Amino acid sequence: MIKTLFAQLSLILFTTVSFSQNLQSDYTESHYLEYFSLEPETIHTQLNKSKYLNSEELWFKSYIYNTKTQKPYLTTTNVYASIYNADGVLIEKKIYYTEHGMTHGNFSFKKNYLPGIYFLKVTTNWMKNFNEPHYSLIQFEIIDSQPKNTNSSNHTPEIKYDFQILPEGGHLVAESTNSIGFKITDQNEDPLVIISGDVLDSENNVVTTIKSNAFGIGKFDLNIKPDESYKIKATLKDSTIIEKSIPKANTTGITISTNNLNNETLFITLNTNKNTLPNLLKSPYYLLIHRDGFMKRIDVSFSQDKYSYTIAVPKKNLYSGINIITLFNEKNQPVLERLLFKKTKKLISDISIAGTHTGIDSTIVTLKSNKKSGYQKGISISVLPTSTKAYNENHTIAASFYLKPYIKGTIHKPNYYFSNDDRRTNYDLDLLLLTQGWSSYDWKNIFFKPQIAKYNFEAGFQIRGEINAKNKENIKEVVLFSANNELMLTSKLKNGQFSFDNLFLMDSSIVSISANTNRGKQISPGVYYNTYPTYIIDSINTKKLINKNIISRDLNSFNFIHGDFNLLDTVNISNNYTQQKERYMVNGGVNNRGINLESGYSFTTRVLDVIRNNGFDVIESGASVKILSRRSSNLSGRLSPNVYLDGVIISDFLETIQYLTVSEIDELYVARTGFGMDGAGGSINIFTKNSIGLKNSRKSDFKNSKIKIGFSMPKKYYSPFYNKAQEETFSKIGVLHWLPNLKPNKREEFVFKIPNYYYESINLYIEGMDEDGSLISTVKTFQLN
Repeated sequence: MIKTLFAQLSLILFTTVSFSQNLQSDYTESHYLEYFSLEPETIHTQLNKSKYLNSEELWFKSYIYNTKTQKPYLTTTNVYASIYNADGVLIEKKIYYTEHGMTHGNFSFKKNYLPGIYFLKVTTNWMKNFNEPHYSLIQFEIIDSQPKNTNSSNHTPEIKYDFQILPEGGHLVAESTNSIGFKITDQNEDPLVIISGDVLDSENNVVTTIKSNAFGIGKFDLNIKPDESYKIKATLKDSTIIEKSIPKANTTGITISTNNLNNETLFITLNTNKNTLPNLLKSPYYLLIHRDGFMKRIDVSFSQDKYSYTIAVPKKNLYSGINIITLFNEKNQPVLERLLFKKTKKLISDISIAGTHTGIDSTIVTLKSNKKSGYQKGISISVLPTSTKAYNENHTIAASFYLKPYIKGTIHKPNYYFSNDDRRTNYDLDLLLLTQGWSSYDWKNIFFKPQIAKYNFEAGFQIRGEINAKNKENIKEVVLFSANNELMLTSKLKNGQFSFDNLFLMDSSIVSISANTNRGKQISPGVYYNTYPTYIIDSINTKKLINKNIISRDLNSFNFIHGDFNLLDTVNISNNYTQQKERYMVNGGVNNRGINLESGYSFTTRVLDVIRNNGFDVIESGASVKILSRRSSNLSGRLSPNVYLDGVIISDFLETIQYLTVSEIDELYVARTGFGMDGAGGSINIFTKNSIGLKNSRKSDFKNSKIKIGFSMPKKYYSPFYNKAQEETFSKIGVLHWLPNLKPNKREEFVFKIPNYYYESINLYIEGMDEDGSLISTVKTFQLN
C-alpha cells in the first residue's frame, strides 16, 4: 500500500506558487481591474416573516455591504424599497434614509393587496451602473384569512426530482481523472438524500460508490475510458431507486480537482490526457485567484509525458471569503473555474442567550455577543414560535454577502455553513461550491462591457426651480421653509434660478418658498420648481423566479384583529413625559424627550432656565443668548443645538425667547444629540400657547405646496393582536415580536421583552452587521418555563 501511494505521488509535480506582481501588463488582468474599479453595493433585507395576512404589516431591515472591502457601505443614503405583484407590476414604492449602512421600515397591506405572491425589492440609484446589480429581492406571500375548501386526497404524489451531474471546473475529459459533483433536489428545490449509490459502466460493473450529505450533495472521482458510458444508480432515504446517466466526456481538455481541507495549504490539481498535452506544451496557461477586483496570477507550465500537476497555494495568500479560481489559455479565454471559501475569524460573530426571566405576562431575554464592543449600531431580531411556517431560513445575511454575489444557484439552510469551523462543516461548504459550477461573473462583460458610473449616489433630495417674476434682478435670494422637515434655508439666484441640495425631506411634507429682495424685504413671487429624484414607475421580470405560483393551502381559517397590544423594545422603562410632536420633529423624533412643565417648574420660570436644567448650557450676555450642548463637540469647540419656536428655526435669534416663561409654553421637547441630518448638537422644540413663532415667521409670505416624494419615516413596531381561539394557526404564521434596531446596553448586552403568548418554545432569527464588517447570522431557540 505504501509503495503504491509513493508511486502515485511520484507522478505528481508539486509547484511552489509565485504570484505575478505586474498586473497591468496582462490583457485579462487589466480588463479585470478596470471592470471592478467601481465598488458595487450589495443589499440584504431581513423580513420579520415571509407569510402574512392582508390585515398585517410587513416589517424589514436592510443592510448595505461592500463585498470588496467586506465592510458596511457608508456612502449610501437613499434606498428604494418597492413591492411588486407576481406579474412584476409595481404596487408601492418608498424611499428610506440609510445611516451606517442600515435602514428599516414597513409596508401596510391595503385592500389592493390580494392573496398571492409578492416581491420586495430594495435597491439604490448607484446599482444601475452595474451589469450584475446585487440588490435585494425577496419573495413573500399574503394568505387568504378565509381560504376556500380544496378537495383533499390521501394519494401521495410521486416525487419529482432534479438529479444534476456537475464536474468540478465544468468539464469531463476522457482518459483523465475527473472530480465529479452531484446534487439532487425535489420539485420545490428541497434536498433529497442519497443513502447509497453505485457508479456503473456499460456492463453494469460497479466502478465506485457514492452517497450524499444531508443537503443532497456529494462527489466522486472517475477515470473515464474512451467510448465508455457510465450511469449512477442510487437509493434515496425513502427507499426510492433512481438512475442518472453521466454525460459523455470530451476527448481533449483539462480537468481540475481541489483539496481545501488542509489548514495551511490549498492544493490545486490539473489533469489532462495524451490527446491534449502536445498542444499545451506550446501554450502559456495561467490561473487567476480573484474576487471583487483583487487578483493573483499563477503561471502554469506543462511538461512532456506529465498529465497531472498539483500546485500548492499557501492559504495566507487567499482572500477572506470567496476565492474564484479561473484557468485561462494562451488566447486569454477562460477554460474552467472553481469556487472556494476561506473562513476567517472576522467574518462571523456568534451571539448567545445569556439569560431569560419569565414573568406573568412577558419574558425578558438577554443576549450576549462573543465580540467585545460589537454591533453598537444595532442588530435585527424576528421572534416567532419554533413551529412557525412563516420564515424563510434560506435567506440570511451571511449568504447574501458571502455567497450569493458569486453563485447562480440556490442555497439550502446557508447558516449551517457558518455555524462551525470544523472539518465536516467546511467539507460540506466546499461541496456546495463545487456543485455551483462557474461563478456569477460573466467574462464577456468583463472583457467587452465595462461598468461606467452613469448614475450618481443620491444623498437626500434636491429642489431646483426658477423665479417667475418681472423684476428678477431685484430678488437677492430664495427662502425655503418647512416646519415638517425643520428647514429654513436660503439660495442665491443665478439667472433667476435656484437650487437646494442634500435636503432631508419627509414624504408628503409641506414645503414653503418665498424670496428676499435686495432691500431686505420678504416677498412671495411666482415660483416653478421640481423635486429630485422623482417617482419612477418600474417593473421586474418574475418569469424565472422560484415558486411563483405556489400558494399555501395548509393553514386553517385565521381570524386576525389589530389591537393596542404594544411591546417594549428594552427592559428599562422610562416614566418621563414622552408624547412627541412628530409633525414638527421629523429629524429628531427618535431622540426627543418631552419635558413635564407642570412638575418642578412655576409659571414664572423662564424657558431658558428649563433648558439649562435639561442638559444644555445657557450663556447670557446682555441681550445676547447662546445655548451649547454639554455632550457634542468638534475641533472648533462645543456645538449648539437647533432651536425651533413653533416650527420655525431661531438658532440665530435666541433673544426671541430670552424672557419667555413657562406660563406662555404649551409643550417643550429636547434632544441632547442629533439624529439623521439634524443638528449635531441636538435640538430644542418650543411650542407656545399662542403660536408666537408662526406669527413672527410671516407665514403669509410663503407659497405652500406638498412634495410628492421624500423619505418614509420608520414607524415604531407594534405587535398585532391575534384571535386567541386560533392557537394552532398562530403557531404556524403568528409573529411574537420584531426588533429592527436593538442596541446593546452599557454591559454590552442586548435586552428585550416578548409576550407570553401561545408557545412553549420560540426562535430568535438574529442578524447584524458591525462597523468592521463582521456579521451575525444565526437562529437561537429556547424553551419557556
